[in-house]
Parts: sequence; structure tokens; C-alpha cells
Amino acid sequence: MFNKKTIFKGDKKGFTLIELLIAIAIIAVLASIAAAAVQYARGQAKIARAQSDIAEIYKAMQTLSNDTGAWPGNQTADAINLTNGNEICGACTVGLNDPAAGLQSTDGSFENWSGPYMNEVPLDPWGNEYFFDTDYRVSADNKPCPSGTCFDAVSVGSYGPDGTGNNLYNEDDIIKVILK
Repeated sequence: MFNKKTIFKGDKKGFTLIELLIAIAIIAVLASIAAAAVQYARGQAKIARAQSDIAEIYKAMQTLSNDTGAWPGNQTADAINLTNGNEICGACTVGLNDPAAGLQSTDGSFENWSGPYMNEVPLDPWGNEYFFDTDYRVSADNKPCPSGTCFDAVSVGSYGPDGTGNNLYNEDDIIKVILK
């Protein structure tokens, strides 16, 4: 038979409750740091995708302009247009996928149109439509300018993560300035 001395002979092996709690706390801290890094990387990837999409939209607009002499919405190419309602966006009367924009198809108002210049204008990474604005307000360094000393510019872009747009400019907008 066994006696108690034989069974429990030598050093006890295992961890104390305090050691286990410390190990769990360290793992939790490392997991939260990793989660924050992944979230940051996802945000940066969305911004990079938006910039890439904007570059593609801009190329299509250049080709449309070369063929027809007009920008989306049949607006005069290479000109700032301060007319009310000149924006082309999801919340506007005309979006970039509409025939009146001229990128995907035409409504017949573009002379010498030979598109489509894009098969489809995608949604931005946050699920919103991209915009084209011929009187977008920018700062001297071509950043969105909600207030202060701003300049009118022709821009194509995304309203960014917050989706706030159509003449409500803020710092999270992702834009490409075409003309200032």
C-alpha cells in the first residue's frame, strides 16, 4: 500500500494562484496591444485602398476630359465651378456611377464620348460613394479646410471613415486635388 510520505515526496510541482493570475494578466495586455495594432493596420489599409480608388477615378476623369473636353457632370474641364449643386456624390442629385457623370455610361450630353472609362465606380472602404467637387475647400497644403484660410479647388475623394460630406469638410476626408 501507499503511504502519504511516498505520494507527496519531494518538491510540489505546479503554479500558485498568484502566478497563474499574473500570467493571465500578461497575456491579456499582450492581446490588447495586438488587437490595437491590427485595428490600426486595418485603418491604414482602408486609407490606402481609398487613395488607390481615387487615383483610378482620376485617371478615368482625365480620359473623359481628353475625349470630351468635360469633367463628370459635363462640367468645364480645368475650371473651378462655384455654381451651387456642382458636386457629384452619393448624397447629390448625380453620383459618379450615373450616366450624367459620364464615367461609366453617358446620358448623351458628352460630345465625342468613347467610354466607358470605368466599369463601375466602387464604394469607398467605409461603404460610401466617392465624390467629385469643383469648389472643394482646401488649405494651402491641399488638406481639407473646414475653416480658416481656405482656397477653392477641384477635388475627387472620399468623405473618409466618418462619411460626413457634401460641403461638410473635415480632416478625415481623403482627397486628390486636381486644380487649385
